[in-house]
Amino acid sequence: MRILLVLVPFLAAGCGGGSVIAALQLGDPNPGLSAELLAAFQRGRRVFERRFNQQDGHGPDFNTNSCRSCHESPITGGSAPLYRNFRIVARDVGGVQTPVFDDDQLVARNFSYRRGQRETIPDDVDVNAQRNTPPLFGIGLLARIVLADILANQDPGDADGDGVSGRVNVDGARVGRFGFKAQEGELEDFIRGPMFNHMGITTNPLPLANAQVGVPGEPTTDDDGIPDPELPVSDLADLLVFTENLAPPPTLPLNAQSTRGQEVFDEVGCATCHIQNIRTVGEPINAFTDLLLHDMGPGLADGVRMGSASGSEFRTQPLWGVRHTAPFLHDGRADTLDDAIRLHGGEAQGARDRYVALTQADREALIAFLETR
Repeated sequence: MRILLVLVPFLAAGCGGGSVIAALQLGDPNPGLSAELLAAFQRGRRVFERRFNQQDGHGPDFNTNSCRSCHESPITGGSAPLYRNFRIVARDVGGVQTPVFDDDQLVARNFSYRRGQRETIPDDVDVNAQRNTPPLFGIGLLARIVLADILANQDPGDADGDGVSGRVNVDGARVGRFGFKAQEGELEDFIRGPMFNHMGITTNPLPLANAQVGVPGEPTTDDDGIPDPELPVSDLADLLVFTENLAPPPTLPLNAQSTRGQEVFDEVGCATCHIQNIRTVGEPINAFTDLLLHDMGPGLADGVRMGSASGSEFRTQPLWGVRHTAPFLHDGRADTLDDAIRLHGGEAQGARDRYVALTQADREALIAFLETR
């Protein structure tokens, strides 16, 4: 049976209007886990760091052989340098984005045990978009955000006239929370997808505690000759416990400059989308996101449509831990936080322009604030 997500209150009073996580280090588990869950967390970390081979069912097409290979920076569970970017490739057929590769996947796989060379991207594709690896720290808390708190920040028709009109994405009957397009509503699917797309490792959905069928999500079989599922349900359950219970990144204390930077962050409008405290079961999590889709304009548009997200819409990326996760933006095109802000467009154009118009001291203060997150 699936071990259900268990999180306990652990936020202590902090400074600068935020909270700090006492005595935690990046990559630690949430404190207060039972001995059983802590043991599952440690087993899950080993699965996350495991290097799969052909005898394990790795492949036949793949980009990497370990979860950690992409989620490596600065430690296990983090993001990755640009060289780990992958591509989403598709043709638009009758308004539906369809695969162009013979393995029937939108994710281009660079390596294969059955091909002599990497997949070649045709010149006539409609979508050829890069993705940088998103960090996973604190992601389990995003799963616990009360749905009403997400819906409360929607403004699809821009009723208040501020130029920002966020809306939820949908994943079947669920509201999306995970991924750059908020395309996944279940953390389990968010894990099973990369296991198959990037490593060719098949998994079966986890049985839920109420004995209903888990989310189907990804294919459960492949044609590599290894019996499916290639990852046992017990290992997938441990992997989910590890991912669900990676603690949010600890913050740094604010000084005079970064305190001013938080004020500027609010004044220019960053906090309209990067909301500091979406509450989960009464506890603030300080993730700096609304989990909503926003149109970011043609400069950042990549043409990828997922769920109800258009090719120029992206979920507000959480800012907790942002000091650890360069390069920035969905494709890693921004080397610095200043670059990332200046590349904002669409609904964020006003905030971007107000940032650019700041004095140098206030821009530096805002960046100093982000570098405490």
